[in-house]
Amino acid sequence: MARIVNKKELSEILGISERTLTEHQKAGLPILVDGVRGSENQYNTADVITWLIERAINGKRETSRDRLDRVRADREEIGLAKDLGELIPAAELEDAFTSKVIAVKNLLLQGDAKLKTELDALYNIEIDIELLNDNTRNILTQLSEDAGHIR
Repeated sequence: MARIVNKKELSEILGISERTLTEHQKAGLPILVDGVRGSENQYNTADVITWLIERAINGKRETSRDRLDRVRADREEIGLAKDLGELIPAAELEDAFTSKVIAVKNLLLQGDAKLKTELDALYNIEIDIELLNDNTRNILTQLSEDAGHIR
């Protein structure tokens, strides 16, 4: 059965503080009569309970203030993670990975020359170094194309 009540009564019925009711009002809690100075707001308990149930079912809608608070908190958390060395800027990682990839490429190509020398001596044949280098370059190209799919 719906009742028309003031803020204090509604607070007691719902078991929440008047301050919480004020916050709910900012988020759209239905007010039957919006009291002007000197008079109290009035609420229809059935409308308020329906609103609270819908809000609980549909999830709390984020107000612009809630969003701003969340964004500020996220920035603080990211800043702290940077300060603790838990985050590294992407540009720094890219530079580090690029230098490592170039080093690996150079080692592979140098390894082709060493492999050629060993095969020539082992089998008493003359292997074309470009044949080995082409194979290594093909592998590197394939790795590069695969890495492009990760992004």
